[in-house]
Amino acid sequence: MTKQERIAMGQRLRQQRNRLGLTREQFAELADIGTGYYGQIEVGTSQMSIDTLMKVARTSRLSMEYILFGEEGGETDLGSLETLLRGCTPRELRLAEKVLQLFLLRGD
Repeated sequence: MTKQERIAMGQRLRQQRNRLGLTREQFAELADIGTGYYGQIEVGTSQMSIDTLMKVARTSRLSMEYILFGEEGGETDLGSLETLLRGCTPRELRLAEKVLQLFLLRGD
C-alpha cells in the first residue's frame, strides 16, 4: 500500500469517526486498539493488520472494502446498511426500522 493510499484510507476513517461524533481516543477505545496507533492510521503513517482492520470496520460501521479502497462492490450494495445495522442495539434497530418506514412512505 502506498503512502497516498494510506492517507486516503485515514481520511475516510476520520470522516466517519467525525460523523459518529467520536474523538480519536473514544474510537480507539471502542475498537480496542491503542490511541496513538489509531492516530497513526488516520494520518497514514501506519498500516493495519487484518485483525485491526476488522476491529476498525466494526467500530466505524464501514465495510473493509470501503475503508481500503473508498468504494463499495456490487450493483445495489446493501452491505453498508447491513454494516451499520449490525452494530446497533435492539432499540436502535427498532428506531432505524421506523425511520426507514417513514422515509419510504414520504415518497420523494
